[in-house]
Amino acid sequence: MVLRSLRAALIFSTAVFLTLWGILTLLNLPLTQVHAGMVLYFTTVTAVILVWVEGGTNPDPKRVVRRYMAALVLKMFLSVLLVAALLVLLPRHRAVPLALTFAVLYLAYLTFTTLRLMRRPAGT
Repeated sequence: MVLRSLRAALIFSTAVFLTLWGILTLLNLPLTQVHAGMVLYFTTVTAVILVWVEGGTNPDPKRVVRRYMAALVLKMFLSVLLVAALLVLLPRHRAVPLALTFAVLYLAYLTFTTLRLMRRPAGT
């Protein structure tokens, strides 16, 4: 189960990275290390969440939901801190587009994680 979770997160992240690269290329914008760092951050957090939630030994649906909600709260808190740091540390003309990119990536990974966990067979 752990390998399936990691593989799913890596496949999704590869698709997201290539999409981000394609959109930035179409807009004649460079793919920066900050963009790559955002994808890496979300890949890592998503993989940890999936392994933690899907890897639980207790298939009780209430426990799975509690784990997922706790993970989402932690992810949101960390993400708000990172966006705040971007907005404070970078010049406004660079920070705002990066913060918007971060928000879109946040929603993409949130959707992926939620759909993946909704498709989990009952009792696993």
